[in-house]
Amino acid sequence: MIRWSDALARLQRSDEAHVLVSVIGTAGSVPRNTGSKMLVTATQLYDTIGGGNLELHAIEQARLLLQEGTRGQRLVKYPLAAALGQCCGGHATLLFESFCHASQSLWLFGAGHVGQALIQILQGLPLTLNWVDSRTEQFPTPRMADIHYFSPADPVDVMAQVPASASVLIMTHCHDQDYRLCHQALMQQHQGLIGLIGSKTKAARFRHRLQHAGFDQNAIAQIESPVGLPQIGGKRPMEVAVSIAARVIQQYQTLTDTQLPSTQLSLSELNTIQATLTGNPHDTE
Repeated sequence: MIRWSDALARLQRSDEAHVLVSVIGTAGSVPRNTGSKMLVTATQLYDTIGGGNLELHAIEQARLLLQEGTRGQRLVKYPLAAALGQCCGGHATLLFESFCHASQSLWLFGAGHVGQALIQILQGLPLTLNWVDSRTEQFPTPRMADIHYFSPADPVDVMAQVPASASVLIMTHCHDQDYRLCHQALMQQHQGLIGLIGSKTKAARFRHRLQHAGFDQNAIAQIESPVGLPQIGGKRPMEVAVSIAARVIQQYQTLTDTQLPSTQLSLSELNTIQATLTGNPHDTE
């Protein structure tokens, strides 16, 4: 059996949604003592809080939180005999700590100097990374883990696979290719971040061409160019990459804060936990 602590470290690194279930209070006869933990994902279970109906209901509660995408903590008290039909007859208080993240997908078009600098930063962020370039030799060898690589003859063909809510960064080696990617993103009515690398002159020319192609100003305004936070200057590949990565972080943090529901423990629930940890369970009555 994989211990919950070992699984937790791996899940935190991979950013897979999970719920840590802890027994924080007991009374009478219970399957396991205070401090026992298990870790629940959508498909896996690590460690145990004792099995039986208590564990079954805890798994169901944890997966409901994952299905809802709820972040935060939730305290649940289980009377084992009255509610769960377990003959041991005690009470258990479980703390559910839900770690859910808005699963953000990012598609990086271009594996030039800035793209290669940028991917080093993006690898450390909670993103599903997709890297596209027609030049297979531009990708690093050996290829980095946890990145999906695409090498089509025409990168525009890949745009059909991009989810409408994903972030798209366009920085290929060819301005015409960049333009056609922007055009296709607007044709697909893309809703996520569309970031285009380049100068203000390039951005103005692209806006003019897109307007001539029939797109209205609101649609064209979706394209951020030059992409990146203006407060971060510099023209070196890594400096540009840092600026763009900062904008990506700003984007997904905003989405995470607005899209995912969260729960916080009430004062009485916090008092329950404090009393349990200090060894005064009667203070919670």
